[in-house]
Amino acid sequence: MTLADVEFNIRGELPEAESILRCLRNLFMTPAGTVPLDRDFGIDQTVLGKPIGIAENLFAIEAIEKVERYEPRVSVQEVHLTSDMNGQIKAKVVITSG
Repeated sequence: MTLADVEFNIRGELPEAESILRCLRNLFMTPAGTVPLDRDFGIDQTVLGKPIGIAENLFAIEAIEKVERYEPRVSVQEVHLTSDMNGQIKAKVVITSG
């Protein structure tokens, strides 16, 4: 399964929202290990092949850790995954000001 899209919902006021959302989209849509000088950048998408409940938990942990490291202006509050019949997964991530 692959990550097809990420939707970010913002709770509260978020200065520089456009810049932050652009950085988050880049982080979430980049598979970990694919950036030559920073192999840790991106999200480990291998967890998406697990049953949806397990994948959601592992993906949430990954998201929280990576956002803390790469985008400290915000923090992750919630993560929800949904999948379709074609194996495409969509993530909904709720963020607040860090």
